This record gives sequence, structure tokens and C-alpha cells, in this order.
Amino acid sequence: MRRQPVLSVSREEILGLGAVFLCLSEIRAIAERGQYNTTPIKACLEGLLGQYDNSVGALYGGPEILKPGVQALAQHLSQPQAMQLTQYLLGVIQLDRKLQKQPHRFQGILTGLERTREQARYFDQIDHQSVMFGIAEIYAEQVSGLTPRIMVQGHAQYLQEERNAATIRCLLLSAIRACGLWRMAGGSRFKLVLRRGAIVEAARRYA
Repeated sequence: MRRQPVLSVSREEILGLGAVFLCLSEIRAIAERGQYNTTPIKACLEGLLGQYDNSVGALYGGPEILKPGVQALAQHLSQPQAMQLTQYLLGVIQLDRKLQKQPHRFQGILTGLERTREQARYFDQIDHQSVMFGIAEIYAEQVSGLTPRIMVQGHAQYLQEERNAATIRCLLLSAIRACGLWRMAGGSRFKLVLRRGAIVEAARRYA
């Protein structure tokens, strides 16, 4: 009988997936409770606009910044309680895969992000309103037309507020970026299913 290969779980995978969960958790906080948490949102933007140098932790400002995301990852994969979080997670995984197959859209995102990096340097503030709205426009132009379209659920009073809507789009694009880092570190939807227990165990260890 042929033995199945052992799929190990690396620290970089956990941090990458933890970054995805950090982004998605902040989306829920805004959409469902109207909470705008500056520190994690800035970290998500750093992950989107920063230069990756083979260290997920360094990209986001240190592994400690990602700790809430890693904890959310462990909790959700061990005892899922929020269906929205599962839907968002599957959505960003699928969108990451689709963008890899559409180089014109992917290049459009890269070009747009370079413009927003220049804005962030000019204002010396990564979460400046002009930067946030610029990123939101990139998402609307390059990602919103793809399927599955991620439908964020929450209270209309929060979702219809212009700043909140822009921030949610920024976080969705940041989550897709983090998903790409997770994939490059060895993560996959297949592995997420087959090695769920090992991923939870590793997340608890690294958290």
C-alpha cells in the first residue's frame, strides 16, 4: 500500500495564514461592530505595501504583531463558530489562485500598489485616507469583477460608511496578499484540509 507523504507545517506558513486571519478578523470587527483597530490595520497594510524579504514576520513588523491572527487561526480551525470567516477564507484563497492565472490583473495590482507606496511615503502615513482610498480603488478595478465575489456581512450602518467600505476593500486585498505569502511558504487548500490538526497545533505553539 502506497504511503501518503507527510506534509510538514512550517512557521512561515503559520505566520502567513495568521496574517490572512488578522485581515479577516479586522473586516469582521468593522462590518459587524463598527470597530476600527488602528494597530492591526496598519500591520495589514504594511504586509500589503512592504517589500517581502523571505520573512513574513519581518514584513508585518514582527511576529508579535501577527499573534492575534495566529490565535484566531487556531481557534477557528479547531472550533469553527463564524461561518462568515470560513466563507471569507475560502474566497480569498480562490481569488489568489485566479489572480495568478490572470497576469494582466496581477500586474494592474502591482502598478497600483506602487502608486500607493509613493503616496504613503509622501504623507509619511501608511493609513492616510488618500492611501486607503487608493488601495480600495485598486481592489474595485482589479478584483471586484472576479468570482467568487466576497460579500462582506454586517450592519448596514457600518458597511455604508465610506471610510469603512474603503478599509474593508484594503483589508480584502491585504488578505489576498497574505494568502499568496502562505501559498509561497507551502500552504494550500488541500493541506488545510488534510493537515488541519497539525496546523492548529503549530499555530498554538507559535502563538
